[in-house]
Amino acid sequence: MNFENGTVDTIRSISQRGLAAYWARLSLTKKGLPAFDQFEPGSRVHDPKQLAVWKVEAGGGQLEFRALYRGLLIDEAFNEGWVGKTLAEVTPPSLRSPIIEGSAHCASSGCAVYTVLRTYDGAGSAIDLERLLLPFGQDGRVNVIVASLQLISLEGKIERRKVVKNFETKTDIMLAFRISANSFKESRAIKGDAVPLTDLWA
Repeated sequence: MNFENGTVDTIRSISQRGLAAYWARLSLTKKGLPAFDQFEPGSRVHDPKQLAVWKVEAGGGQLEFRALYRGLLIDEAFNEGWVGKTLAEVTPPSLRSPIIEGSAHCASSGCAVYTVLRTYDGAGSAIDLERLLLPFGQDGRVNVIVASLQLISLEGKIERRKVVKNFETKTDIMLAFRISANSFKESRAIKGDAVPLTDLWA
C-alpha cells in the first residue's frame, strides 16, 4: 500500500474527524505521542461501540497487534472473540494485507492512518469500511493503536453479520493516507473550545 500525506479534510466521517482532531490536540499539547491513559473522548466525540484497541508488540523482527478491546458494533460483524488475539489471527485472509499494512504504518510513522476499503453487497451496492488508526505511546514509540471502524453504504442497507463475507469475496483499496498531528494546526477542526471528556469505558 502507498500512503499519501493527508489532512483532517481527507477523512469523510464527521465523527472520525472529531476523533482525529481530539488525538491531534493531545499530541500537540504533549509535543509528541500522547499516552493511552490520556485517551478519554466524550460521547460527543465518538461512539465507543465503533472502536477497537490494539497493543503493539515488537518481537521476532516484526510487529504484532494484540486486541485489548472491541466495541459492540464490531461484535455484530465478527462471531469470534478478539480480546487476546492478534490482528493477523482475527483478520480474514483477503483483508489481511491492507489491514495489517495500515496498522504497521501507523506504528512506524506515529501518524494517524486513514484508509477506505470497498466491497459490494449482493445487489452490487458499494459498502465502504472507513478505518481510522490513532497511535499512542511514549518516548517516540507507539505501544497502543485505537481504531475507529465505520461501515458506510449510500445505496443499500448494511447487514453487519454478512459484511465480512462480502469483503472476503472482493476488496478494493479506495484511499490510504497518513495524517500527522502537525497538519491539524491550521485546521478549523482543532480550533474552538476543548471537548468535554468522559470516561470512554464507563
